[in-house]
Amino acid sequence: MRIIQVQTQAEAAGAQRISDMVGEGLRNAGHQVRTVYMYRKTDVYDDDPNADFILLDPPRGMMDLLRAVWGLLRYLRREKPDAVLSYQYYGVAFGTLGARLAGARYIIASQSGEPQKRGLLGLMSLLDHVYGTLGFYHFSVVNSSWTEKQFQRYLPAYRRRLRRIDHGVTSPPQQGERASSRQHFGIPADVFLAVSAGRITRDKNQRALVQAMVLVPDLHVALAGVGPEAAALIDLATELGAADRLHMVGEVPPANIHQFLTAGDVFVFPTRFETFGLAGAEAAILGLPVIATDLPVLREVFQDTSGAPAALFVQTSDGGGIAAAIQAIRANPELRWDLSSAGKQLAARYAPATMCNGYAALLAKP
Repeated sequence: MRIIQVQTQAEAAGAQRISDMVGEGLRNAGHQVRTVYMYRKTDVYDDDPNADFILLDPPRGMMDLLRAVWGLLRYLRREKPDAVLSYQYYGVAFGTLGARLAGARYIIASQSGEPQKRGLLGLMSLLDHVYGTLGFYHFSVVNSSWTEKQFQRYLPAYRRRLRRIDHGVTSPPQQGERASSRQHFGIPADVFLAVSAGRITRDKNQRALVQAMVLVPDLHVALAGVGPEAAALIDLATELGAADRLHMVGEVPPANIHQFLTAGDVFVFPTRFETFGLAGAEAAILGLPVIATDLPVLREVFQDTSGAPAALFVQTSDGGGIAAAIQAIRANPELRWDLSSAGKQLAARYAPATMCNGYAALLAKP
């Protein structure tokens, strides 16, 4: 089967990691799979032989966005795939439309979060509601019970297309060595290090982790990712007198993310909003104790097979809760062991093969 995956932007982020795993799993099952990105945001997928780009640079305005949409529609008409899997708000909105115009027999939308009500994302959510209600796509995939509940007010015709497939989370091929990982990323070897990975944005709230450095004077922080708040975080660390303890390592390609996580003593996930928490789950499976914002979806995701929490949940409105949690983990080896043990059990719960088999089963149903 010829399958096209539609993503909004090419960068090293959670949604792209999911389509990477799904694509690999479906290729291993004998399908031909390519992923098309509406625009190239970073160079992380430049060497991917299965990746295509509509625009080589991010859109700078509405005209560029229309060019990306038109280019995507032409791409799908030209490729004539048997199936289209779409991700993220724009990918679902325009990938579904393109799939219909291209005559694809199997169309699946993967939801990236709760429906939006304002701005362009609100319009994309409205289109998704229409598509699902009228049957423009066959199935709408959600990755958790929490995400599924966000659609409970949608029309019954839409909800009948919902299918839950939990995200897969990759495990490291082998246990890395902390000293070499720190050397690779330019981080001192003998410090206590909190790591975090994700887009550097207000929603991800890395600011609270930087603030925690004042309350834990010997704490070093390493952030993997790029985004609009990077310069502001550096300015904040400088203002707080902690600039020498903040390590901005930039975008880390998916192949190197486990190497980065291995450098840490603890993973901190201070996000204000989340739909799954892929980076934190990867850290937990690696054995890092995880400190996470107390969100319902994260309490659902970070739970081992016995129901024990695989993260220490705190309030992250500022650095106080994070600092207290870090100190608690450092002072209590038993707590650290419990979190690490529960986190490693997530590997069985979120096996990538299980996720890929779920998508393969949907492709066999319409």
